[in-house]
Amino acid sequence: MAFKQAMAAFALATTALIPVTAPLLAQDIHTVENPAALGFDPHALSLLDARLDALAAEGARPGYAAIIARGEQIAFVSEAGEADLEAHTPFTVDTPVRIASMTKPVTAFAIMMLVERGEIALGDPVSDYIPAFADVRVASSPMANEAGEIETRAPDTVMTIEHLLTHTAGLGYIFEAESDLGQLYLENSMYEGDGDLAVRVDRLAELPLYADPGDRWIYSYSLDVAGRVIEVVSGQPLNTFLDTEIFAPLGMDDTGFFFDDVDFSEAELAPLYIHDESGEMVPYEFGNPTWPSGGGGLVSTASDYIRFGMMLANGGTLGDVQLIAPETFAVFSRPHTTADQLGEGWTGRAFALGMDIVLPPAEGQRPAGVPGDLSWGGFFDTDFFVSPQTRTAAVIMTQIQPSQYRPEPRTLREFRPRVYASFAFD
Repeated sequence: MAFKQAMAAFALATTALIPVTAPLLAQDIHTVENPAALGFDPHALSLLDARLDALAAEGARPGYAAIIARGEQIAFVSEAGEADLEAHTPFTVDTPVRIASMTKPVTAFAIMMLVERGEIALGDPVSDYIPAFADVRVASSPMANEAGEIETRAPDTVMTIEHLLTHTAGLGYIFEAESDLGQLYLENSMYEGDGDLAVRVDRLAELPLYADPGDRWIYSYSLDVAGRVIEVVSGQPLNTFLDTEIFAPLGMDDTGFFFDDVDFSEAELAPLYIHDESGEMVPYEFGNPTWPSGGGGLVSTASDYIRFGMMLANGGTLGDVQLIAPETFAVFSRPHTTADQLGEGWTGRAFALGMDIVLPPAEGQRPAGVPGDLSWGGFFDTDFFVSPQTRTAAVIMTQIQPSQYRPEPRTLREFRPRVYASFAFD
């Protein structure tokens, strides 16, 4: 079994349960010998561990690395399967992977750091920082007219920074191909063509919006636009800002957009796989963005990203490192959307900034988690959630391209319920 209650070689740990006499550093994170000491049910954790082993063995995914933490300590680590099926390289907590949309919470958090410093406000118009959005138009219909043109009108509302962080800016993405407007976004994907982040965002601003800003939640490029806002406000490239302000303070040396920014080479990045029509996993070529995509460009490891998760679970602080004040974190981690904006499919949840949030269950409703829990996943089936109320953070990494042949359910459906089942807190 991959379950390791005491993992002396674990990259996050030193010696388990050694008293800390000096101020705890973000890098000085410890693992416990008995998860029950942190309020977890060891039997439930062993079932999660066994399930990940079984899924990897049956070829649902190439492998997994999972970590659960509470406070400043690691309660559970599971490593199952392989990162490289040809070389038979084990999938470990230090395996570098593409985390895709798990980049979004990082970008949203970075915006809040600038908000706390008074350099930006959530209600500021996006056009104050990116002038190309001053002339943005809204599609009157997602379908083209008889002349083959998408008719547009002026927006009824002004797009703000908060709209970007809540996917209510009206922007589109690359996942909708049924309408002419969706096809237009596909043909003008930010991931295609030349240019840096500034050029790509300016091109995006030329496309019609799906809806008036603030009208409804639409998964979108909005966090990529937020990344450009960070560059304008800070005067630094997005990768530099995130590295100096978040990754370095938290000891996240294996997280970044570019291989020059991380402690591993491109050759060490886990291969990406896809299931073919026979159900077998075969390599899938997928290039990394050549620009810092605040919506999906980071690479990381489970042992790195859990530090970010732990910082969130602890209200903006990890060890002696405080990235934002509790008051700022409270704004960051509260619901910022209404049920009308979200529409169907959001039972028990709303959207905070950059990720979703669990709401108290309505009468007769099954809880979606602990109220206040924050979470988001990545396109390649990575996932994480944090529980500020219980100071718990959990992350799981794998690396699979979605396809019609990919075994379901998604990893989050396997992972989150089993983590919640292990909660045995007073």
